[in-house]
Amino acid sequence: MRNIILFVIVFFLLSCSGTSSPEDVTKAQILEIIDAIEASFIFNDLPGIMENYHFGFLHNGDNYSLEEEVWEQRLNNYAEIDFSEINIEPVGDFATVYFIMTLYDNDGGSVVTQEPSDENGDVSYFYREYDGWKICGKEFSVP
Repeated sequence: MRNIILFVIVFFLLSCSGTSSPEDVTKAQILEIIDAIEASFIFNDLPGIMENYHFGFLHNGDNYSLEEEVWEQRLNNYAEIDFSEINIEPVGDFATVYFIMTLYDNDGGSVVTQEPSDENGDVSYFYREYDGWKICGKEFSVP
């Protein structure tokens, strides 16, 4: 009986060890970036948003500077952003993030897109470098 109790205790402790797979760590790191973008948006912090972007960003022909203009327009036209139903698919040093993005204006209206989409998708593609994950765009090429 004592052995059974000891086995149950050891099994319970091992199952609660809190170890995470590399994929779980990747997903958590990318979710932190998505959360940081939402927080930066609330505070109208364009540099805070852009610090999550790779300088080699390229998406639908837009480079880093043009993407910065896209975010400036979003900040000027909308009061809040929300990312929901987030699904992250990592593959090596790249990841694609699927989600619903809702932009709310000051008049109570909203624009909802499922990402990645043909219109946007600029927040959906990530690349891992030595210093962490960055948004890179669909047309990004490894430096």
